[in-house]
Amino acid sequence: MAGDRHRVYCAGPLFNEREREEMELIARVLASAGYDTFLPHRDGLELTKCVDVLVRNGFSGEDAARLMSEAIFALDVYQVLEDCDVVVANLNGRVPDEGTVSEAAIAWSRGKPVVGYKADSRTAFAGQDNPLVVGLFNFELCRSPDDVPAAVAERLRDTRDARAQTTEREREISSHLKLGQEIWKAMKASPGVDAVVEVLVGRTEALGELR
Repeated sequence: MAGDRHRVYCAGPLFNEREREEMELIARVLASAGYDTFLPHRDGLELTKCVDVLVRNGFSGEDAARLMSEAIFALDVYQVLEDCDVVVANLNGRVPDEGTVSEAAIAWSRGKPVVGYKADSRTAFAGQDNPLVVGLFNFELCRSPDDVPAAVAERLRDTRDARAQTTEREREISSHLKLGQEIWKAMKASPGVDAVVEVLVGRTEALGELR
C-alpha cells in the first residue's frame, strides 16, 4: 500500500462474466475515489491453473486440490485481516455468495470495517434480507456502486486504531448477545411471538429507535 492510501478488499460472486464485470466496476469506482483494491480473480490465485501445475509436478489431483484450497483460504484471510483496511461485500444474487459472506464475517469478527452493497431486489425472506448477513453491515447496505466510496470513507473515519476497533466490536457483540438472551428467555417463558415482540418494543423504546 503506497503512502496513506487505503486498500479495499472487494468480495463478491465471480462465477460468470457478468458477475466479474460488476466486481470490476466496483473496483474502478473505488480506484477513482483514490483507493487501492484487491480483486480476487484479478489479484489472487486461480485454483484450476495452480492445480494443473501441481499435478504436472507429481501431486495427485486430490492432494493438489487440497493444497490449493488451503492456499486460497490463507491468502484471502491474509488480505482481509492484514493487507486490506476495509472489506466491500457485493451481496447481489438470489442468495449472497457464501465466500463473500465468510470474508465479511471474518473481517467483522476482528473489528475490521465492512461495507455491504446490494442492487438486487431478490431477497431470502419475503422482501427482507437474511438478518445474519445484513447484521454484519449494521443493517445498512449501499444500493449503487457510486455509493460505495462514501460508505468506505465513513467506516474508515469510525476506525481510529486497533484498540478502538476491538472495543467497538465488543460493544456491538455484547449488545447483540444481550438482546438474544432476552429473546430466548421470553421464548422459553411464553409460547408464540407476543413475548418476543414485547422485548423488541421495549428495546426500541429504550434506544429511541424506529418510533
